[in-house]
Amino acid sequence: MISVKSDFEEKKIDIDILLNHINEVSISKGANVHKVAILKSSFMLLLYNTIESTISLLLEKVHETASIHNYGELSDKLKLLFVEYYFVSQSGNKHKQHLDMIMLNNAQFPSFNEFDKRVKTFSGNLDAREIDNVLSKYGIGKIQSEKREKLLIVKNLRNKIAHGEVMFKESCRNLTISELDKIRNATVLAMQDAIAKTEHFIEQSRYLKQGG
Repeated sequence: MISVKSDFEEKKIDIDILLNHINEVSISKGANVHKVAILKSSFMLLLYNTIESTISLLLEKVHETASIHNYGELSDKLKLLFVEYYFVSQSGNKHKQHLDMIMLNNAQFPSFNEFDKRVKTFSGNLDAREIDNVLSKYGIGKIQSEKREKLLIVKNLRNKIAHGEVMFKESCRNLTISELDKIRNATVLAMQDAIAKTEHFIEQSRYLKQGG
């Protein structure tokens, strides 16, 4: 989990550097409104990328930790993901082969990268509600950070930019520095909560079958 925390701290530094730069450009004499608007949109993309990469790294860590255990040792939540990977998203002619592998304890819990290729976990849609859905599938729980609803703003603006629904320079033009700072704080708190909950999940071995 150290690597996940380190990566997040680096991204947090990048976020703060960009936000400070936006503020400096905004208050400078003869500020270029067009430039400030573009920087604001870049800031929103950086926030969303931080959300998606952090959640991905957390799930990678869970998959990595669980991969050394066989099917029978896993929690009910992870067994469902196991089945989804080996059966739901595969053609029928492979089902017997996979069933035999599981019975012989030769089937390994997939890496997150392998799992996500076959069973798409999320795709540009991570707000607080979707993060809750994703983490709950593993039994990690829901994020409960303050102002978590602001992640919906990040997701929606990111998607509008990514899908070309609005011009890059227009998407975040009307957001003030104060509003950007509040969205930044909500994003950081949500990711810190997700990291803490996932760390607890792994430390308590909640990815394994409990009570026996």
